[in-house]
Amino acid sequence: MQINLIQLVSIKNNSFTAREVEFMNQKASCDFVIYYKVGKHPLGVIEVDGGSHDDKVQQERDALKNNILEKAKIPLLRLKTTEGNIKKKTKAFLNACIAKDSNQGSEYS
Repeated sequence: MQINLIQLVSIKNNSFTAREVEFMNQKASCDFVIYYKVGKHPLGVIEVDGGSHDDKVQQERDALKNNILEKAKIPLLRLKTTEGNIKKKTKAFLNACIAKDSNQGSEYS
């Protein structure tokens, strides 16, 4: 189930541009959100990019999402549907998210 970006990131963060806030308010969503079950603390986001992500409009949307997640300090993994080693890349990403969160001393770990 896709999760709306606005559910992960508070728009009260003053570092967002007007365009980024507008994008979040347009119900932009994330393909997969990895989070702790208790407290819903997000560990990372995985986006699966098909052929439509070569389109200029979609590239602008992707860049906005990338910037928003970066400002919110939520790790992002983009996977193209045409690339290989998806299992390996996903496993490495998940391990990195867990390690990063453990180093920050999450109350949920």
